[in-house]
Amino acid sequence: MNARAHIGFLLVFVFAAGTSASGKWFGGKKRSGQDAPAAVSVNAGVAGCKVDIDGDAAGNTGADGTLRVKDVDPGDHYVHVLCPGQREASYFISPDPHQQMDVDASAAATNSQQPQTTLLNPAASEMELRRMVSEADQLRSSGQSKEAVELLRKATLLDPRNGDLHRELGITFLMFHEWERARVEMLEAVRREPENVDAHSGLAYALEKLGDLDAALKEYRLCTQLDPHDTSYRDHYVQVLGELYSEKAQKKH
Repeated sequence: MNARAHIGFLLVFVFAAGTSASGKWFGGKKRSGQDAPAAVSVNAGVAGCKVDIDGDAAGNTGADGTLRVKDVDPGDHYVHVLCPGQREASYFISPDPHQQMDVDASAAATNSQQPQTTLLNPAASEMELRRMVSEADQLRSSGQSKEAVELLRKATLLDPRNGDLHRELGITFLMFHEWERARVEMLEAVRREPENVDAHSGLAYALEKLGDLDAALKEYRLCTQLDPHDTSYRDHYVQVLGELYSEKAQKKH
């Protein structure tokens, strides 16, 4: 999938664009103020299931097996549910403003995953995924971002734990300056492949464009540790560090 080449190109491409950041974050971290929050009700059917949204802890299901999460920003999110003694399950949601969304996470309590399409054999699945990613790359290169995203979403149904697919979605959103959606997908890619430097690099850049310079610095620093031979990560780290110092200096005045 040549993710390194994609990320390297995108950093140059997006730097040149110089667009400003948007700000829709889960849990009230950073909100544009334009959209009313949604609410998400997670029903796992059993008590004590840990729930997080985009990596932020949301709480545990109660005695009735449910957890209601308020003040969720409209837009894309990944809900992760981990029930005692079971495997974590993930659910993609994209609520509208004011929407009351229900997530049926009962599969998380029975050691199964959300419904997904399965191809006949692993070889066929891999070939199909490669074809879909290649087609999505062509679509986004021709400016067809919506079509590229739809195709990559279908690919994640074939293999929802594939970090490459989430990174490809993140790359697509970076290309079209949808910083928050890029952040969400890169977070999911990092969750699936914690030591993938390209996913951390994409996440760092999305955070930088969103104005969360402290978090961006942490990601760039991690990139330098994961791949010390690539000096571009250190260069980005120094640049963001300078921006952070400048921002703090302006606040003092």
